[in-house]
Amino acid sequence: MIETLKNPISDNKRTFVFKRPGLAASTRPPNANAAGRGIYQWAVNGNIYSVFDNKIYSGTTDLGVTLAASSGKCWFAETAATSSITRLAVSDGTKLYLIDSANTVTTVSTASDAQFPTSNLGPVIFFNNYFYFAKSNGEIWNSDADTFTSYTATSFTSSEMYPDNLEAITRQKDQLIALGKFGTEFYFDNAISPGSPVLRIDQNALQIGLATKNSLGQAEDVIIWCSAARDGGYTIWRLDDLNKLNKISTEPLDRILDAEGSSISSCTAFMFRAFGHLMYGINLSVANRTLMYDTEENFWFEWADTAGNKFNCSDVTEKNGTVYLQDATNGRIYTLSASTFQDNSSNFTVTLQTAAYDFDISDLKFLPVLDVYGDNTTGNLGVAWSDDDYTSFTTARNIDMSGIKKRLTRLGSFRKRAFKFTYTDNYALRLEGLQGKIKVGLH
Repeated sequence: MIETLKNPISDNKRTFVFKRPGLAASTRPPNANAAGRGIYQWAVNGNIYSVFDNKIYSGTTDLGVTLAASSGKCWFAETAATSSITRLAVSDGTKLYLIDSANTVTTVSTASDAQFPTSNLGPVIFFNNYFYFAKSNGEIWNSDADTFTSYTATSFTSSEMYPDNLEAITRQKDQLIALGKFGTEFYFDNAISPGSPVLRIDQNALQIGLATKNSLGQAEDVIIWCSAARDGGYTIWRLDDLNKLNKISTEPLDRILDAEGSSISSCTAFMFRAFGHLMYGINLSVANRTLMYDTEENFWFEWADTAGNKFNCSDVTEKNGTVYLQDATNGRIYTLSASTFQDNSSNFTVTLQTAAYDFDISDLKFLPVLDVYGDNTTGNLGVAWSDDDYTSFTTARNIDMSGIKKRLTRLGSFRKRAFKFTYTDNYALRLEGLQGKIKVGLH
């Protein structure tokens, strides 16, 4: 992770790289391996609800329903405290499951109301006392006002400014957002009845769409998603305050996304705030990598598991300042721990790799001394280097991070060199920079 500290008097900035927090085991609701499909903390009763495979759990208690759809992300929404009924909704795209504070579940489907929009995209949005759903054909359906279990045949509008299918709906501030494959439309509550209460804001439409609903992340007033261009290529966009849209992916990251091809639909995304940072993560199946974006630092980095594979998180929620993460496959829920630098009691390795430096001169150079600047901690920082454009790296040499002088000597000669730093111990690590004493040799 990256953190920039600014001196308010001198305006000077200092940038630090530090080891991410570890994962501490919390619960295992299904008590066995199971696909994690969604997690949500409901403030009404303080319970953490999760979906694993085709079951809904409150804590570790199975609520006794079997979901209609047994795979894919499940989506949560809750009614307002002023609603006639206070419910937590779980949507799997086929049925809607309404949970009350005593954990009684009411299932809404075409069996209970023939007008219920079954085969919807999954995301369910609570907006001004209605539940909203979307279908791939562009229809945006709403429940009857303040009931959530009854629906009317005329209660929908259509997203039709662009010739594409809908991928998802979401909400930011007082507007409903419909994200199509190649375009995005915005709606406001026009208090229309009967029919759909929302009306499109034509001038706000964007010709930027959503590659897959599984890439959609939202926290606070920030929405981030992976888009697909009609003329090719994937990019990641960020929307703040309804009118601040920015491309946040870099060209190297776009190439990683493009390599996913059609498998981009199997990605998973999540957002959370922890330790002063609001972050977005996207797991890529083909690359087997997790790309993390810090919204405050505007910086990308990677997270991985203890084996160096992608960070296997499917969804995230928060309770009393603690972040809870749902594993994608093993049926477990973890917490992010500020004092643990392992994942489930296993060490993981921090890897920092620099660009290849020639220090603006092609002459042979010698490096007699390399100093690393960072906080004192326990364990060794491994230092390796490559003089052949990352084709191979030397065997790592260790720097004792508990010493006052964190230094290596006699690092040989090079014309262009990249460094790789690794740290695996179960302790905090924070680094600020490195300094080498370069001596230039002959041409």
